[in-house]
Amino acid sequence: MIAVLTVPGNRDRVPEVHLADNQPADLTGTTQLGAGVSVEIDLADPHRWRAVTVLDRDDAEKNLLEAVVGHESVRQLEQLRADLVSSGCDNLYADVPVETARSGPWRRLAVIDALDRWLQVPLDQALLDAERAVVRARAARTLRSTSAREHRNGQALMLARRSAGDLSSYLTGLANSASSLPRALYSGLSRVTSGYASLASQVVDGPDECFDAVAEAWSRLKLVVPVGGMPLRTEHLAAERRDRATRGSSVDPRQLRARIVDMSLQAREVRMVESPGSSTVRVVVSAFNPRVPAAIADQLMVRLIDKRSGKAHEPVRLRLRSGETPVFTQDLPLRGASIDDVRADVFDPDHEMPPAATDSDDDLVRRRRAQFVLSEWRRAMVEIRLSRQPKARNRRLARLADVLDGSPADEPVFLGGPTRSEIAQYVEGRPDHPWFTSTRGAGEPLVAELAAVHQAG
Repeated sequence: MIAVLTVPGNRDRVPEVHLADNQPADLTGTTQLGAGVSVEIDLADPHRWRAVTVLDRDDAEKNLLEAVVGHESVRQLEQLRADLVSSGCDNLYADVPVETARSGPWRRLAVIDALDRWLQVPLDQALLDAERAVVRARAARTLRSTSAREHRNGQALMLARRSAGDLSSYLTGLANSASSLPRALYSGLSRVTSGYASLASQVVDGPDECFDAVAEAWSRLKLVVPVGGMPLRTEHLAAERRDRATRGSSVDPRQLRARIVDMSLQAREVRMVESPGSSTVRVVVSAFNPRVPAAIADQLMVRLIDKRSGKAHEPVRLRLRSGETPVFTQDLPLRGASIDDVRADVFDPDHEMPPAATDSDDDLVRRRRAQFVLSEWRRAMVEIRLSRQPKARNRRLARLADVLDGSPADEPVFLGGPTRSEIAQYVEGRPDHPWFTSTRGAGEPLVAELAAVHQAG
């Protein structure tokens, strides 16, 4: 990886160390590890770091950096830093090899965060957070510093406690209703509950009701539900919905995290209805499900973008209207513009970026395609793990290739991704592209993904 070192004490808070692979990628996520260290992972190739950043080397824990990039890499960075200081230059560039063999738990943690950001499938947030807590505890064990381990274990304990109630309810629900449990889901739940047991053993002030409830629910589930296969229904791809509004706009996945509003590659999800007097337009977009987190629902916004000039109107907060089909909606003034000349841009201020002027914007179209392929690919890989039915998985991938028919056959469908031809060929062979191993190792399916497909099946 290329290392960029900046002289210490930079007033603009430029990172003192930035290790990066500069290959372009669309499905990236950043995780703050603390102590001034952050990491970036590419979901298309989670077997290595895309970037590692140290904001302030004096405040960063050397022990943490060693766990992430390896002792030898840290030694080289220390030498390069000394060379930079003695040279009197402002920055220095060098090629530094990064060891990833020992960083598995940290990369897994980064993958969980990135999937939480990008994966547009109905995940149980409590299961995702429970796995995040267990992996955080595993990552803490790679640290040599006792104080660093204890600090991160404390973070894992708090997160595990917050998720324990919903996790035990999920396990109890399976025990009461499931006729059998696919082996892959059983193994995933076993890893999470074992992680909870390990965390419970670190509680020093006696038994913990939260952890005890998880242990009891897991014990009962093991007693009453056998482990076996799972037949899967054949279902249509999510993108095959073609309920196109005559006037509408596409959601930009760069502007908000997954699982907040409904998204479909082949549909304009944001409906726009003009008022009788043509002075306002009503914007309506379906919520992903009725359980949108209140903290996000309360801050989701919409603005009109002039397609001709790219100028944005004043943003307005969307209102979540509950009901059988919950929607976000708001009336916006057209300010003299025609409804045909504006695009409705839905965004979360935490992810705000300059909006696309049109739905045909190349970056917007490519990111929508990337998110769709990610969701369908990972679902196909989860289905084969649960059911051991290659034909069902291959049918899904063949339909995926058909949906992507509009993209060039031999160009990547998104930055960092495979070509449409490679996806089509996968059902008969295994093309040499990192994407086709992206659900192994650090990229293994989440327990929440396994649970979602099991519930749908």
